[in-house]
Amino acid sequence: MAALRKKIAAQLYSLRKEFEADPENVLKTLKEIGFEAVQIDGMRGHDPLEIARLIKKYDFKIAGMHIKHDRFMNDLEGIVHECDLFDCRTIYDKYIDDEDQNEAGYRKTKAALIKAAQTLSGQGYRIGLHNPEYDYVNQIDGRNVMTFITDLEYNMGIYAEPDTYWMTLAGEDVMSALEKYNGRAPILHLKDYLSGFDKEDMANSLTEVGYGEVDMKAVVAWGEKNGVEYYCIEQDYSKIGMFESMKKGFDYLVSLESEI
Repeated sequence: MAALRKKIAAQLYSLRKEFEADPENVLKTLKEIGFEAVQIDGMRGHDPLEIARLIKKYDFKIAGMHIKHDRFMNDLEGIVHECDLFDCRTIYDKYIDDEDQNEAGYRKTKAALIKAAQTLSGQGYRIGLHNPEYDYVNQIDGRNVMTFITDLEYNMGIYAEPDTYWMTLAGEDVMSALEKYNGRAPILHLKDYLSGFDKEDMANSLTEVGYGEVDMKAVVAWGEKNGVEYYCIEQDYSKIGMFESMKKGFDYLVSLESEI
């Protein structure tokens, strides 16, 4: 399955410090590793026009954009302008802000995302939610937050961006959890997990994709049958250097091409 490598994306949040210091070096190095797609997570202080120029220079596809939560409430026009700049139509609420991590906030979030979908879907936009661990733990109306937000309402669906690390940390069975999003998760966040550490100890419990306890082969096999367009590697921490961590994850996923 040679096409698999074209579907592996780098979440630029992983390289946030490096990107802030030198975005061109980040994109150049990711291209050298073999990535053909990136997921945008803010400009890190740089001019969006310059970042768009660099992404075009290195010929990257855009595997969605992460947008700050409050902008879906207050800056939909600005979101559209930014997405147009990067020729991107898949946008995610990065995560629900702490002040909205309550029943009223969840209802407000869903209403805002549904409104954005109603406003923009006719222009080809897909609106989604990326989740931390607590969106699989916290409950509303007898469902976890991720299910509540992504359930259909007014015939509009909010897309899910399931995250394998956060699902695992929350005690979810990854494969069972993914089944809820058949056809509604165009991008998966791949992060690997090591047990035996405190839940707050992400520096140790998160490891390179393919080197932990998440069955990444099964995840990708599911994705290939259920409409996944990009497998996005997110590496929040690294003990070996972030570029090396991203390369290990990329190379592991490429190794699955002959197995899936």
